[in-house]
Amino acid sequence: MEPLAHTLAGACLAESGLKRLSPLAASTLIIAANIPDVDGGCYLHSADLAFAFRRGWTHGVLAAALLPVALTAAMLAVDRVLSRRQPARIRARPRALLGLAALGVVSHPFLDWLNNYGVRLLMPFSDRWFYGDTLFIVDPWLWLILGGAVMLAWTTHTRGILTAAALGFGTTAVMLLAPLVPEWARAVWLAGLAVWALARTRVAPPRRPAIALAALVLAGLYIAVMFTGSRIAERQVRELARARGWIADQVAAMPVPAEPLRRSVIVVTGDRYLFLPVIWTTGPAPGIEPAVVERGAQDPAVDAALAAPFVQGVRAWLRFPSYEVTPLPDGGKRVIIRDARFAIGNRPGFGVIAIVDLDAALVPRPGPELTE
Repeated sequence: MEPLAHTLAGACLAESGLKRLSPLAASTLIIAANIPDVDGGCYLHSADLAFAFRRGWTHGVLAAALLPVALTAAMLAVDRVLSRRQPARIRARPRALLGLAALGVVSHPFLDWLNNYGVRLLMPFSDRWFYGDTLFIVDPWLWLILGGAVMLAWTTHTRGILTAAALGFGTTAVMLLAPLVPEWARAVWLAGLAVWALARTRVAPPRRPAIALAALVLAGLYIAVMFTGSRIAERQVRELARARGWIADQVAAMPVPAEPLRRSVIVVTGDRYLFLPVIWTTGPAPGIEPAVVERGAQDPAVDAALAAPFVQGVRAWLRFPSYEVTPLPDGGKRVIIRDARFAIGNRPGFGVIAIVDLDAALVPRPGPELTE
């Protein structure tokens, strides 16, 4: 998931009552919920390194054991500094901070697992990718559920009110301006904001931790329904594939932005990817024809491109690879590498991950051209 979802998850955990366990508890939870994304710094080096490293070492089981310890040590150092400045303040509780740091860190790979980008949960012992195919990487309904509870808790002081206003305006701008968001979703979003605004006038501050806890439970139920919806959509498309005689090597339901009932289901066949839009509560529309993305023929140029040193991260990350080979004027070849997860329903070229130019001897030319 994107950083806002992780931040709101950590903040909502804090506001559910966990921040009372120790001074610096809320800060620890919010930082812990985001700290596995320290691997995002790989983008400063190259996109290929980011593909190779992202959602790996800092998201795996070893990180889940070590990051909480490191964060707790850092927070206790902060606590010592604050206590020297304010000798009368209550000191942080190391065991409580360690438990909260572990909870926040573990929440991060769990949320990342939910989308179709995937996460390598067993790193560094295995680089296998795990995909929940449950939530789109940006999920506004998770924002609304968790963010509403957090902002309700924070609006007891001026700084919290300003933060809530900024978050509300920012996320609402995304909902109203993003072209993929349907009109009904915009209306539901505005109605949800109105409900949270009304709650601020009706719910007394002492009851707000219970509201945050209820939001966490509701978020869990929402995730469970979304997970079930993806599995139902996959089963529906497998049945359709059998009825139409498609040989399906794999079926995977991709979540759709802002539309909980819709899935874009990929059917992997021998030479093509078939995409079917599905409303999982009703199944595929009768007579619907799939959109098609060619997987690409076996070609020595593809093998040569995948051997290029500057696409090894991409190669390890690909889930549904698609290759296109075109000739160059000087006798070389250009290999366009796509991932079919992102080739349908987005603007042209969005699914392109890398472009590798080869000379006439199929030797990769220096310097990758990485795109989206």
